[in-house]
Amino acid sequence: MPSTPLSRERILAEGTCRSYDAREENPYGYPPSIAPGVVFSLLFGLAMLWHAYQAYRTRTPWLWVYAVGALGEVIGWIARAVATGCSYSVPLFQMQLAALIISPNFITAGIYIVLSRLIPFVGTDKSPIRPKTYLYIFIAVDIISLAIQAAGGGKAAIGFAKGTDTSIGTNIMVAGIIFQLVSIIIFELLFSLVVFKSLPQIMASRSLSMLCGATTISVAAILVRSVYRTIELLQGWRGDLITKERYFIALDGTMILVALLVYNLLNPGELLRKADQEKAFDATPETLSNDEK
Repeated sequence: MPSTPLSRERILAEGTCRSYDAREENPYGYPPSIAPGVVFSLLFGLAMLWHAYQAYRTRTPWLWVYAVGALGEVIGWIARAVATGCSYSVPLFQMQLAALIISPNFITAGIYIVLSRLIPFVGTDKSPIRPKTYLYIFIAVDIISLAIQAAGGGKAAIGFAKGTDTSIGTNIMVAGIIFQLVSIIIFELLFSLVVFKSLPQIMASRSLSMLCGATTISVAAILVRSVYRTIELLQGWRGDLITKERYFIALDGTMILVALLVYNLLNPGELLRKADQEKAFDATPETLSNDEK
């Protein structure tokens, strides 16, 4: 005789570390696979150690934001790996949700710093706002959007655990994600404007060209991830995107990994140092010429 599915109340009462049962929904809408959890945990762990080493070697404190972002991704993906056998665990769901929402904000903070460091090389006249203003505005926006997303995500997760309506929490979370998406689009437009107006100077410097290329890739990856998360939550917690793990792997995990690894391969601290050396070297012939006169 086939057994009947357990009620939500009984699942929570008996303890949530139990195998997935297709007859009873869990917070994810699917059983999280262990392979992606382990692979992404290892890859983000590698990126974290690499960024930490680069920050230490180049004596560039702000590069640590990438290592912190990677650490958050490691925590989130470890939680998802553990959730393979505990997919009804609300604390695990909340842990991975919070970690994977917070972590990209450290990466975007690093991107904002890159632009603020790039502008003095090409001239402040190439930017509509002052370099430090980018940091003040966009980091503040990230903090606000993060607080909104965290509040909404926490409320929605609690609603699921209690079997109550999750729409209010979901709508709050969507508002935070849309707010952040608009911010990223505006930043990308400003970054593109600076690059366009500075193109001759950037193309003349191999280091600045590589830095702008890496930043373009990183911003594009973050933008893809933000668009995905926005559409995902607009569909609701039982929508097609959020209940298919392959979309999360491809459009969240992979995009954030690309945004991090591109700065491992083309490290901003090292490239800015080389650009400074190139600038000094290019000034030498002019200085010698003036001396001869």
